[in-house]
Amino acid sequence: MIRRRAVLTTIGGLTVGSLAGCSSDGGETTENDYPEYTDVPQSAEEYLSSTSNFDGTGVDRTDAEEVSVTVGARGNGSYWAFDPAVVAISPGTTVVWEWSGRGSAHNVASPGDREPLYSGPAVTSDNETYAYTFESSGTYRYVCEPHEIQGMKGAIVVV
Repeated sequence: MIRRRAVLTTIGGLTVGSLAGCSSDGGETTENDYPEYTDVPQSAEEYLSSTSNFDGTGVDRTDAEEVSVTVGARGNGSYWAFDPAVVAISPGTTVVWEWSGRGSAHNVASPGDREPLYSGPAVTSDNETYAYTFESSGTYRYVCEPHEIQGMKGAIVVV
């Protein structure tokens, strides 16, 4: 996770803040700090239609070499969400899923045949990570197997 500090300067009684990368939750960068990705493929929209933290858009991180996704974010009635739900990246980008330690045991798995994503059996942890480098363009759907019925799903769009 990227953490940034707000820098405040007082000029003649007017407080001016530098808020680049800051959010309302104490400085942790969230999906709202990145450009919106609006070209979500229809297959991903349909797949995520029952996911409470998916609003039809994603996060554009096509400029990043590495991207973080929170496992066990608030959503779907508890801490049963991936945040952000959709991330657009470029080929060669590594996505790192980072467990929050909330919402019981989680994993990351491609639906069905577990290819190419599979972090292993579900674990309860606040320091677990799973990384995968996406080399080919396409839409990669994934799920937390224990919480799929609750809507804990996500998608990576490699453009």
